[in-house]
Amino acid sequence: MVYDGEGRVVQANEQAGSLLGLSPGDLYGSSAYDSGWLIVESVEGPITVHPVVAALRTGQPVRGVLVRARRPGGADVWLQVDAVPEPSGVQVVATLTDVTHLIAYSRVSSRSAGDHIVDEVTDRLAQARMEPRAILTTVTRALSKLRPGTWVASLMGKDPSEMQIVATNDDRNDESDYAASYIESMRLAGSLETTPISSRVIESGQPLLIPDITVEDLMGFLNDSVRSYLKIHPWQPPEIHLGVVVVPMRARGATIGTLGLFERRGSNPLTDKDTLWMQSIADRTGLAVENAQLYSDAVNRLERLAALQSVSLAISASPDLRLTLKVILDHVTSQLKVDAADVLLLDETDNTLTLAASTGFLATAVPEYRLPAEDGVPGRSVTGRRIETVTAMSAFSQFRRRSLFAREGFKAYGAVPLISRGKLVFHRAPLTPDQEWLSFLDALGSVAAVAIDSATMQERLRHGRWPGQSPKPTRISPEMSRTETEVMRLAVEGMTNREIAARVHLSQNTIKFHMRQIFQKTGASNRTELAHEAAKQGWL
Repeated sequence: MVYDGEGRVVQANEQAGSLLGLSPGDLYGSSAYDSGWLIVESVEGPITVHPVVAALRTGQPVRGVLVRARRPGGADVWLQVDAVPEPSGVQVVATLTDVTHLIAYSRVSSRSAGDHIVDEVTDRLAQARMEPRAILTTVTRALSKLRPGTWVASLMGKDPSEMQIVATNDDRNDESDYAASYIESMRLAGSLETTPISSRVIESGQPLLIPDITVEDLMGFLNDSVRSYLKIHPWQPPEIHLGVVVVPMRARGATIGTLGLFERRGSNPLTDKDTLWMQSIADRTGLAVENAQLYSDAVNRLERLAALQSVSLAISASPDLRLTLKVILDHVTSQLKVDAADVLLLDETDNTLTLAASTGFLATAVPEYRLPAEDGVPGRSVTGRRIETVTAMSAFSQFRRRSLFAREGFKAYGAVPLISRGKLVFHRAPLTPDQEWLSFLDALGSVAAVAIDSATMQERLRHGRWPGQSPKPTRISPEMSRTETEVMRLAVEGMTNREIAARVHLSQNTIKFHMRQIFQKTGASNRTELAHEAAKQGWL
């Protein structure tokens, strides 16, 4: 092929078009700058641009350049390219030789520095502990020693909005702790999230290469929380030039995170070749993380099944409710990785929740709180019969037990209904429960409810009272007419005077008269007290 002084094809034969999967007419007018060729090696030294562009810039022949070109159908072809300027200097003749077969099948090939980095990191991965964060830490630390710079690995959780980020600096410079300090500061501030650079790579699934950018210009790629932190804790002078490459971390066809390198611009700038070996490492890391997560999930499921079996055995073996609840709470804290938990039981005499058992609290004695059953998170959990969780720090100031929360340093709180009672879990760090976590908590809640009902039944049997038997009244039922008894029943059920009047076909004034008579006979001062006494004394 022949290129003009601007790097555009002015002549091409059929052989060249056949190699590239194009017709000579399609090649005519195409630019070397837009060819999309990946420059891999050159016998005459490092080269990062199209060989024709290099020949035009230097006026010297560029020979033996190994490139990878992609045909329109998606197939790759490996070419050896020689670019020789004509004596006039206004055109360059490029000859292409197909070496795809040699690259694909030859056992003798030169290995780049990236190949050795891949081998070294792969060896480290094989020795890493099977835990996602440990794997990310192992990879970034190994890379920082093999290729100086700041290495950042980000991993999406089961909830894509939850990110795990690990950063490591080169130990040989003065900023060896900067990246780790930044990540820890962002985590403590509760704003640890991906930057627009990582988000762009995750969403597109394509590597991002910025060979040369100043620190000041890089700020435009970052979010407000990162910029605010860097303004207070400067990382590099704004005029420093950096090279940036971020590649997607993939596993089983899905993008699960990113791996990125931020390094000072040097004489050996980042090129597309670096994206190749970094992509290889990122994919190996992604697969290792995915396997570790699957292994961890399997172990957790087995442990949780064993925990449920252990609790069931405790229920059948011991009639002591407090001992059973203690066993349940121990499994809650160990299996759900929370700091503390307690069980609140409903006292039907005054409709309040009282403490029955607790574990994990720093205070030597947990105060005996009595919480209204219809108030707060426990109340919402009981009345709504659903799991309630709270992770916003501002919400803790509204709780009745806020002094206890302050003393314990809790940052997350959840409640699960035990049919008509409540169990609470507390954590001193931000908590992001997934569906399996919530399902196991719900299962333990159901088991705890069975234990409580069993203990309650045994207690009633010991005292000769069946579950459906009404409690014996401690006060004699007041003498009331049939109409007054019906009006009291409807009032206790929560009906207004208007609703009662419509139900019994009387006027509202008549209902008001009957209510005054009822209050006088029962000694109740209001409807709430009337309902409490009627239920307690068994009048209805």
